Amino acid sequence: MIKLFRSSSAKWLVFLADCLFIYVSYWLAYSIKFHNRVPAEEWNSYLHYAPWLGVLMGGTFYFFNLYDMSGRQKLGKYRFNLVLAHLVIAVELIMLSYWFKGFILPRSILIIGFVLGLWFTVGLRHLFYYMQSKAIGKKRALIVIKDPKRDLAIVEKVQRQGNTWFEIQKVCILPDDNQRVAGAMLDEIDVLILNHDIPSQVRIELIRQAGVKQLEVVMIPDFYELYLTGAEPQQIDDLLVYSIMPPRLSLFERFAKRAIDLAIATVLLLIASPVMVLMFIVIPTTSRGKALFVQERVGLHEKQFNLMKFRSMVDNAEKGTGPVLARDRDPRITRLGQFIRATRIDELPQLINVMRGEMSLVGPRPEREFFITQFKEELPHYGYRLMVKPGLTGLAQVRANYTTMPSDKLRYDLLYIKNYSPMLDLKILFQTIMVVLQREQSKGVLADQAADATIEHLIVDAQMEMASSKD
Repeated sequence: MIKLFRSSSAKWLVFLADCLFIYVSYWLAYSIKFHNRVPAEEWNSYLHYAPWLGVLMGGTFYFFNLYDMSGRQKLGKYRFNLVLAHLVIAVELIMLSYWFKGFILPRSILIIGFVLGLWFTVGLRHLFYYMQSKAIGKKRALIVIKDPKRDLAIVEKVQRQGNTWFEIQKVCILPDDNQRVAGAMLDEIDVLILNHDIPSQVRIELIRQAGVKQLEVVMIPDFYELYLTGAEPQQIDDLLVYSIMPPRLSLFERFAKRAIDLAIATVLLLIASPVMVLMFIVIPTTSRGKALFVQERVGLHEKQFNLMKFRSMVDNAEKGTGPVLARDRDPRITRLGQFIRATRIDELPQLINVMRGEMSLVGPRPEREFFITQFKEELPHYGYRLMVKPGLTGLAQVRANYTTMPSDKLRYDLLYIKNYSPMLDLKILFQTIMVVLQREQSKGVLADQAADATIEHLIVDAQMEMASSKD
């Protein structure tokens, strides 16, 4: 059922409904403004820009991820994205009215069309969400993990963010007798959630048993499984094989990416220059130290470069501690620093790094050598993210946040490299606007917290049932 909702047919159906709604919205706007007596010149103007209306809507909605029909999305995310998308469409129409003198667009028409279009498209997403929730439903879930100290954060995330879709029945910490536990517990659930570190043989057996019972399986992918994305099926005699290439960009992709970087970074630098000049003045006057903060980071093929940022912390913040990741409510961050970090103003000087070719607009975020050495020890696949230029923003930045674990960020980085396209870069840049406005994703790393009582209770129940299944 989930596959039905994210099929290409469903996306096209929603796109056609959006087109209908946007045209009806502006047609109603003219009818409301002129009390159903629209002057001929106004209708001619509407017909002149009508073809652009559908093109702008489709492109903008795509870049704001409004045709991502994968299951279990948040309804609030759709609403927020729709507001931003309609605002961008309004700005695009204003720009077109200045560039092309063949049509006029009264402000009242723009406002009424904006309100009606937003109302119609939000209603469509609400209907789609309702159909998904009824078709998919809230499923009883069993979560299987291996390391309780490390993996309880995953359980908390499913419980907190996925409560619309999942009702956690049990949390199983993988014991030695894996198969007996699976057989005893799969009868009481609708969906099996497997963490990435479950041994492959155990995972295969759990998936087999879930298939026999016709249960949905939700997996957190291991890194090698991400490499299968885009793998080429080949045949050696009668043997089916998959060809997996290391995650890297082709020559054409690197050329296209560089051309886009130069074009957009030049425009952004021109637009942001007044704000950057202001920061050079305001930051030194509000806290001791220079406005610009320069730090060594590791880039493409592990070459080091000097990354530039506006200083958001006190001067010499790591003098007594050494390299430390920023934390939520970090006392080292200045009052102005909190604002420029939340709005990403502190990242603007990195546009110069992009112009110099040390960074790209989109790519994995650059890290310091100190942290990369640690991450390589914990995550053997970490070196693959250094096969592309680091970025000012990236898939991990728009899908995750500062509190996301490095392993989960790495999954997004590898997924980006495997699926790179210029259109994906533009899509991530648009979605970065949403991240900046929402601000929630700019918080620092949270301190470790113990699992809440509800999760502990679920684990105790699971362990009791395991014991009873062995008697």
